[in-house]
Amino acid sequence: MKKWIKIGIIVLGIFVLLFIGLNILIKSYLSGERLKAMILPRAESLTGRKVSLEDIRVSLFKGVVATGLSVKEMDGQKDFFKMKEFVLSYRLLPLLKKQLVISKIEILSPSVTIVKDRQGKYNFSSITERGSQKPSKPAEPGEQGLPISISADRLFVQNGQLKFVDEEKVLPDVSGVFDMEFVGSVGQDGTPRMKSGQISVKEIKAVLKGAEIITTGKIDMDEQTLRANLKTALGKDSIDLTATVKDYLKAPEVTANLYAKELDIQKWMGIGGEEKSTKKDVSKEPEGPKGKSTRQAESGTDQKLKASGQVKVDVAKYQGYTIKGLSMNYQYVNGVVKIDPLGLQFSGGDVYNTEGNLGGKFYFNSARIQETLKGDANLKLGKGVIKGSQVFDAISSLTGIQALKDPIVDQGSFHFDIKEEKVLIDGFISSALFRLSPKGTMGLDQKLDIPTELKLSPELSKSLSKELTKMKFMTDDQGWVVLPLKIKGTNEKPNVSLDMERVVKQIVPDLTREIEKRLFQKKK
Repeated sequence: MKKWIKIGIIVLGIFVLLFIGLNILIKSYLSGERLKAMILPRAESLTGRKVSLEDIRVSLFKGVVATGLSVKEMDGQKDFFKMKEFVLSYRLLPLLKKQLVISKIEILSPSVTIVKDRQGKYNFSSITERGSQKPSKPAEPGEQGLPISISADRLFVQNGQLKFVDEEKVLPDVSGVFDMEFVGSVGQDGTPRMKSGQISVKEIKAVLKGAEIITTGKIDMDEQTLRANLKTALGKDSIDLTATVKDYLKAPEVTANLYAKELDIQKWMGIGGEEKSTKKDVSKEPEGPKGKSTRQAESGTDQKLKASGQVKVDVAKYQGYTIKGLSMNYQYVNGVVKIDPLGLQFSGGDVYNTEGNLGGKFYFNSARIQETLKGDANLKLGKGVIKGSQVFDAISSLTGIQALKDPIVDQGSFHFDIKEEKVLIDGFISSALFRLSPKGTMGLDQKLDIPTELKLSPELSKSLSKELTKMKFMTDDQGWVVLPLKIKGTNEKPNVSLDMERVVKQIVPDLTREIEKRLFQKKK
């Protein structure tokens, strides 16, 4: 028994000596002061900023632990980057070969604040400019360096925080909190290579025009593919994004689907709309190579990007309309966006209170939307009431018929053909009292050029103004009066008038027939 006790004491003594020896070995190569002396001057030389480190210590089991690291702003006072703690966990056996194999890197509570000043310059610009202008110096003979080689295979970031502030208030203020984990290796040339990674988005908050947009979710990635599941909320609205990005570093191919159970489209458009710029802010777009604008030149960088997916919304609200079953497939290739098909059903409405459905397809170049927009759509309308329409206000004023100011409609059907910066409109709306059939164009600049035919029932035609009753208009087989109209002006200020050229064309055949009739009677 005593023999085994002695053996146990000897083994324990060996472990104690080994522990003490490794402790001495580690601290002789990686003493806190020695590491501070190596890290701080290099970090300050690299960033051109004041860098401070509260403490750095080496533990046999926990590893290298640094606390209170911060990189200051150019003024040397405010923090640009800081972190609570930095831990390098290493493997023990490779230390005997003077090789530090880091099994895990942990960064606790890092935070970075990015500021864009009123001149459009970012607070990290001096660091990036310094890195690009200053060539790396070869190590001087005798220059103090790390006594051992380093490799790493795992990185953890806990409670990482990002804050962005635009002093011009052109871009929204953004803040984010993340947890991240990456697994990889370091090549012989020192280049890190990622095998897999995961980002847990605790919260990304963007403030746009006083409204908070909050995003949460998870992003997984490997060497070739990135997968994201994110949820974005604005008030009660919530949008789910599921996306897969293949070859995201070289030629990204994105498949992204959006889904919302309920959505207030007008609210989202309100926070995303651009503010009108003042004249002093308007400047000529700089030209790039071969006289192309900068926008056109830069658009070449998007040529490798491909994207496709689907947007689905169960119920949406827009300008008093309730939109159901909104479904849209989209594709983006070589800068061209294709939406095919687009479908939805709607009811309600502020101006036209009705039920109906819309379906269509559209194509455009993302860099020149207005000039390249093409497509067609079909609109079907059910029973409803038109209220507050400036076009019908003008028609009512022209004809003197009060019932056409807020008319009741039984049905309607329109086809829209979009090309050459114009929308070709062909369709009708009708009731038991009237039928309006426009066929013309509306420019994307809002200008109207729409010849229109208005048919009035015998009952409604009795309400025509005295001026119009003096004129001779054509009637159809059912005795409906046909008024040729033309709609000009703009969407905001439409101008409705009689199309006198078509009126004359209607009257001349009737006059000719009447003259022939009377001449024939005289001959008899």
